[in-house]
Amino acid sequence: MKFYNREKELNYLKTYVQLEPNSILFVYGPKSSGKSTVMLRVIEELSKREDLIFFYYDLRKYATPTKEEFLKIFFEKSDKKYLLNKLEINLGICKFGVEENFDFNNLSLNDVFDKINESINAVVKDGKKPVLIIDELQKLKNIYFNGNGKGDKSLLSELFNLFVHLTKVRHLCHVICLTSDTLFIDEIYRNSTLKNASEYYLIDWLRKGSIRNILKEEGFNEEEINYCLDYLSLPYEISQLINNKKLGVSVEETIKQWINVEADGLRFLIANMPEDLDENKINEILNKFKNNIKVRDYEIIKRDLIKEVKFLIENEILFYDVINGIIKPTSIIEWYAIKEVI
Repeated sequence: MKFYNREKELNYLKTYVQLEPNSILFVYGPKSSGKSTVMLRVIEELSKREDLIFFYYDLRKYATPTKEEFLKIFFEKSDKKYLLNKLEINLGICKFGVEENFDFNNLSLNDVFDKINESINAVVKDGKKPVLIIDELQKLKNIYFNGNGKGDKSLLSELFNLFVHLTKVRHLCHVICLTSDTLFIDEIYRNSTLKNASEYYLIDWLRKGSIRNILKEEGFNEEEINYCLDYLSLPYEISQLINNKKLGVSVEETIKQWINVEADGLRFLIANMPEDLDENKINEILNKFKNNIKVRDYEIIKRDLIKEVKFLIENEILFYDVINGIIKPTSIIEWYAIKEVI
């Protein structure tokens, strides 16, 4: 998909990775807002520099990994401590290296972290700055390692401790985590261990001025552009709209189809929701968006509505920006779908 104007976000992240590491950065935003696309562009534009080494792991490429699969995703057997990922040669990104005779079985978490530390320190020893980027990190949340008789250890929880050590304590490596799971961000934001060791950067909907410029560049007339500005918010919508126009489908027809599909999906979701949820409470929450596209979180995150709110967020009907205290639909199209359903 074409890279749409994200100069502000691109410049922020390009500058960030060249500063001294001092905290974990969580890049978050609605589904399909362009987080991964922007991050990959950062890597593409900076990977030719000799002073930066990028480790990039996109966990969306994999089914939710087991412990064994996690190890194979993150490590490559080699005589080098870090090496180019052979599946991502064009991007110039690296994986952590482990010796050829390394046994992936019966590993403790300390063994794993030792190998990560060895790779990071090898980059630093070579006079370069390592940048570790993990896309959809929350997919590791259900992986546990045996704690040698002291109970299983959560991989994700322990990883955060390692990341704090690499960033805030030792200033060795940037750690950037991308996610659209806003309940996960909520957990992190309220985690006292990470409170003074993490930063947050929102990649949100496209700005209307950017949408106007893109559509004008793609040959849409003024009437079509003005119509689109009331409905578009995400990069992939623009790509689909451009393709549909080439196929002879009008702007109005495309957008009406999108709203109908999302509205039908929402009706189906409500009709098949778990029995412990209250449909009246779902409707009460959705009605908050009848006249407003954004509401303050305290208006609907209440004790008697919390299960229903989480249900709508988990199913990507609503997006919770915990950092700014705002809840809104995941897209403007979704907002119109909600209004049609209520």
